[in-house]
Amino acid sequence: MTTMLPDSLPRDAPQAEIAMFELIRDAKGLDDCFCLHSLGIARHRRKSYAEADLVFIGPHGVFCLEVKGGHVVRNAGTWTIGWPKGKTYNSKEGPFVQSEGTRWALYDYLGANFGTKYRNEILLGWGVAFPDIIFTETDPEWDQDLIFDQRDKTRSFGLFVDRLEHYFRQRLKDTGKPQPQRLGAARVREIVDSLRGDFEIIPSILGLMAESQEELIRLSRDQFVVLDYCLNDKNPRMICEGAAGTGKTLIAVEAARRLAKKGNKVLFLCYNDNLARFLSAGNFDEGTKPQISTIHRFIGEIIKKAGLAGELSTARESLSENAFFQTAYPRLFEDAAASLFDCDELPQFDVVIIDEAQDILTLPILNCVDLVLDRGIASGRWMFFLDSGVQSDVYGRLDVGLTTALEQYQPFTFTLTENFRNPKAIVVEMCTLTGLAEPICRRQLVSKVEYAVWRNEADQGEKLKTTISNLLMEGVAPSDICVLSARKRENACIIRFPPKVGKPITYLDPENVYRVPESIFCSSVSAFKGLESEFIILTDMPSLDLMDAWAKSIFYVGMTRARSKLFALVNQEFYDVRTR
Repeated sequence: MTTMLPDSLPRDAPQAEIAMFELIRDAKGLDDCFCLHSLGIARHRRKSYAEADLVFIGPHGVFCLEVKGGHVVRNAGTWTIGWPKGKTYNSKEGPFVQSEGTRWALYDYLGANFGTKYRNEILLGWGVAFPDIIFTETDPEWDQDLIFDQRDKTRSFGLFVDRLEHYFRQRLKDTGKPQPQRLGAARVREIVDSLRGDFEIIPSILGLMAESQEELIRLSRDQFVVLDYCLNDKNPRMICEGAAGTGKTLIAVEAARRLAKKGNKVLFLCYNDNLARFLSAGNFDEGTKPQISTIHRFIGEIIKKAGLAGELSTARESLSENAFFQTAYPRLFEDAAASLFDCDELPQFDVVIIDEAQDILTLPILNCVDLVLDRGIASGRWMFFLDSGVQSDVYGRLDVGLTTALEQYQPFTFTLTENFRNPKAIVVEMCTLTGLAEPICRRQLVSKVEYAVWRNEADQGEKLKTTISNLLMEGVAPSDICVLSARKRENACIIRFPPKVGKPITYLDPENVYRVPESIFCSSVSAFKGLESEFIILTDMPSLDLMDAWAKSIFYVGMTRARSKLFALVNQEFYDVRTR
């Protein structure tokens, strides 16, 4: 079989070219041959640019082929080619002149790159293919030996190549010119590489980010189509399921914004404090901003408003963390709600929107939401956005029975299946590490995961410093860089070995405001759920040999935070397991 470059054609390629492509590819006896499709040649003797439909390269020589599908008509010197009542084109220059022209353009290119002597050692010819018709017309402009037509389709393409070689060797003999030897495998490869060699040009970091941002803006329009369902009054109750990067938070925030703008009193709840603070700092129309809070802060404020701060403090001191949040909080909230309701001070909301619902919703917490939602959970308007997949294992709080309980209220449910946030290479790498099924990726940005291998903890600190310094030197704004750690703050690499890069480093916690100007940010992976950054640097990652549910969720969440580029600092053991 002939090696085709590229190995497939685009869907919109002409049918005649597809037919010839497949004939050449599948021909027997041409295993040491190559065929290039749609080869552009920037310099032409008569035109500013030439393009050969196919260029066949093998021991026989190099042959430029023009492919013409459909009917062929020449009338008063004008050629009309194509299907009647279909797509046709007219040209004063016929296919034979076109094909011969690309041959001479290729002749000049090879001479300029390898020298005239090299060029004269190659048998260089041309031909025209009419795969849809039998072409028997005669004319001084062409010879029948140069034509491939419907009759040749039943024979091996190799016979046509033999015919072209014999024809052009005879022409050289008739004109007294020397005969080139057949081309060896190395010479064939050299010609192929000069015409269509492999290369990889990596864009600058700033160029990568600019391309990423432009792509995200285009794709955001498609994400907002889901808002038609969210804002439809016929869907007052809704459950939206989606994996990381599918746009749950984007859609939830935009729904909150638009519903609030219509005069609704909207409560937007999430679990992650960093996410709540980031969203609260967003741009909302004056006077129509939703109330944005974490679920536990909101519940705590209601409890304190009812004068039960002392009881809350006592419960915090006497109970475990789980019992405090899952039992004491809901119980004290119900007591506070009853007290505030009697004096008409319990806030009521027209709409409740909950993001990160897999980390929040339990039946006791749902009962709390029921008390502040106008007409309650049964008849009120609510939207719950969640990821019940591997992301829920970060905190392990998903109440699997809750969704079943909510079904009695007949919510409209749908699942987001397309990843809009991450470049595909990042998603593919994440799925390779975790064993998860690859989702549909809408991003086309080419941005591979970049690994840096460290020998010990101090060396990881040096690798982190180098990675940040390189980004800053390439012009990346510090606030577009976020360092994530799988460990708690006190054990994180960036805290133990703080990189001195001439810019402040801000660890995201309740005392810090998100997106401090001119500051590099860092966080635990779990505390960065729901957020994203242009450039993510992962540190302190778990071992690949111990891929339990928690480790899998850390890789899943950490890697899917990156919009433009992901860097991962890993030890040698990790890298060896990944590449073996």
